[in-house]
Amino acid sequence: MKLTIVIDTDDIEGIADSFKIVGHFYRKYVVPRDWSHQLSYGKIKHIKMLRSFAKKAVEAHRAGKDPASLRFTKDYADKLFRDDPGNPIP
Repeated sequence: MKLTIVIDTDDIEGIADSFKIVGHFYRKYVVPRDWSHQLSYGKIKHIKMLRSFAKKAVEAHRAGKDPASLRFTKDYADKLFRDDPGNPIP
């Protein structure tokens, strides 16, 4: 199979979409199936992450922020994945 992707450098969203497409094909055809570059959380790690999130939510509530907002949760998740030593994407 051959795939040609033409990228318009003036279209930032198009560049991001192209990156997603290439990533999909890379994961499907290049990365071996028995190990992949995906983050995984065991039960203990997941419980620790939830406990940490709850503490941050209480702190945010006390500071007058809305810890139930999508933005708060997304920012927390982005930081969590960015700082995770097992994250394959630095």
